[in-house]
Amino acid sequence: MARKSGRLISIVLVGTIAPMGMTSAQSAADPHAPLRLYEGTWQVTQATPADRKSDRLVNDCARIGRDFACQQTVNGKPGALLVFIPDTMPGHYHNQIVLPDGTASGSSGTLTITGNRWIYLGQPGAKGVRYRTINVFSSRDHIHFESARSTDGKTWTVTMAGDETRPR
Repeated sequence: MARKSGRLISIVLVGTIAPMGMTSAQSAADPHAPLRLYEGTWQVTQATPADRKSDRLVNDCARIGRDFACQQTVNGKPGALLVFIPDTMPGHYHNQIVLPDGTASGSSGTLTITGNRWIYLGQPGAKGVRYRTINVFSSRDHIHFESARSTDGKTWTVTMAGDETRPR
């Protein structure tokens, strides 16, 4: 999860390969398979910051040609459209956030999947600030996330953390 200009924009990009029984061959044959694990409804509970709250996140996802996109709805309000473009290396994606008004959120980012750990890394902005979200998927129905910012790409300050679970 990330906040941009006071708006909640979810960049919790999740899934797993090995723990979910997906092999490298399956991932190479269908690079979108891991991303499909995020389809559906999630309850997001923030552990930080102190003004934490709980949100309902719904992801409607689909393959579009060679790309993949998820329209996110947060607490019943349309949110960002996340577009993923597979890289030539399995488990690597380029992505772009499109805001509800149709504008792109700025520079694109990358997603790197290594087992149950997913790392979204945004490109540095005009002031050199870079954002990163790390997601650890402990099961098909539970994700722990941490969002952080850095001005040097080495030292990261956690700005938000929490968990996502599928409602039962």
